[in-house]
Amino acid sequence: MSTQDPPSPPLNWFAARIADAFRKHYQTPATVVAAAPGRVNIIGEHVDYNGGWVLPAAIERWIVAAAAPREDGVVALHDDRTGETANFLVTELGRTPQRSWSNYVRGVLAGFTALGLQLPGFSLTISSTIPLGGGLSSSAALEAVVARILGQLFGWETTPLQLAKLCQRAEHDYAGVPCGLMDQAAVLMSREAHLLLLDCATEAVSFVPFSNPDWQILIINSGVAHELADGEYAKRRAACHQAASTLGVKSLRELDSSCLPGIGRILNEEMNRCVRHVLTENERTIQAVAAFGRNDLLEVGRLLNASHASLRDDYRVSCAELDFIAATTQQIEGVAGCRMTGGGFGGSAVALVQSAVIKSVSNTVTSDFAARYGRSPEIFVTRPAAGAIAWSILQEEIL
Repeated sequence: MSTQDPPSPPLNWFAARIADAFRKHYQTPATVVAAAPGRVNIIGEHVDYNGGWVLPAAIERWIVAAAAPREDGVVALHDDRTGETANFLVTELGRTPQRSWSNYVRGVLAGFTALGLQLPGFSLTISSTIPLGGGLSSSAALEAVVARILGQLFGWETTPLQLAKLCQRAEHDYAGVPCGLMDQAAVLMSREAHLLLLDCATEAVSFVPFSNPDWQILIINSGVAHELADGEYAKRRAACHQAASTLGVKSLRELDSSCLPGIGRILNEEMNRCVRHVLTENERTIQAVAAFGRNDLLEVGRLLNASHASLRDDYRVSCAELDFIAATTQQIEGVAGCRMTGGGFGGSAVALVQSAVIKSVSNTVTSDFAARYGRSPEIFVTRPAAGAIAWSILQEEIL
């Protein structure tokens, strides 16, 4: 993996601060820094593990890490936000029973080891500006930043798609979440000022420009921490796969909404609801790509609103707070559309908002949400960002 130019501030400043935190904690300089963004899915929710199309973007919130190799075979981890530390041998990669971020590191290391790579130990410090539990792929960003760190430290050349699959496997095996490829692909493969269109059946990637200065992406974090490993995510996925098996198709990707009347008599209610969401969401995603292409953001917004209704009523992965945010935001002038984003059961909503009214929209949503729930949501604006990178540093670069 070749050294890349460091990103421009403020990410460059953030990386410098983490390199300094590394030096203070380990009493030795870091040699590599990496950054991985969170992601927001514009549309195409819960279809990635059904072979569908998804349209995410990397966001301007990051996990940043600094690292240096060790000679004792120890992996030493340090979270600069919380002060949490963990230490284990690079040969001891079993999943810990506790829910710890070290499991994601172990999962990525296990993926490298499975490829036959003999890794020495290393020290690592991380920090993050991605809201935890916000449905913005903080776990995929952590996996990606570790993968980029290891590639840069030890000179492993690979493609972003290979890394994405390695990180996906870490999520499956070490976090217990049977996720699709969307999160890891978006975090590792995104381009600045573009949305990433991923065909989850063929793994083909293309990019949809999104640089209209009149419109911005607004992310509204409900503050309800979502938890995908509690079984509900797995239940929805299992219902989809059972439906596909019952219908004699490899995945629901092979069907479209014209099939719904005919299959409704074959499937049980749970499968019918899930299939209806998946088939209509696939069609909404393709329609959204076309609308972005002709700069019809109002049509994109209409599709976002329909997506939220489907996720709320058919897939049943929303929650009261997200429904309130979506309903409130959809009614504000200058908002094209708003929906929940991510796995659901909490997390964040995403809205397309005219730049001129970003402040007033944020104020209205904040005040209305606070009046209902007694607290304020975290709201921020983002533009589509680039995917994860790593670069070697000289100590004078961060002084």
